[in-house]
Amino acid sequence: MSVVTRNVSEYVRKKGINLSELSRSTKIQYRAIYDSLAKQERDRDLRDHELIKICTFLGVDPMDFADKKEAEEAKP
Repeated sequence: MSVVTRNVSEYVRKKGINLSELSRSTKIQYRAIYDSLAKQERDRDLRDHELIKICTFLGVDPMDFADKKEAEEAKP
């Protein structure tokens, strides 16, 4: 599982966000959200468009979920 997906999963869990509501609001299939954020053994990473929709719903910047070390290494 990617660092970003793991960080989003932890955030959603800590905030107590209902996955069904997240699915309805973002129009992302529940199974995709569940497999990415709640079912650890599935090891499914969020797709780019899913991450953007989820961050919009949460009202957070997608970069908030990036690994700071990886982000610094990626800078030119």
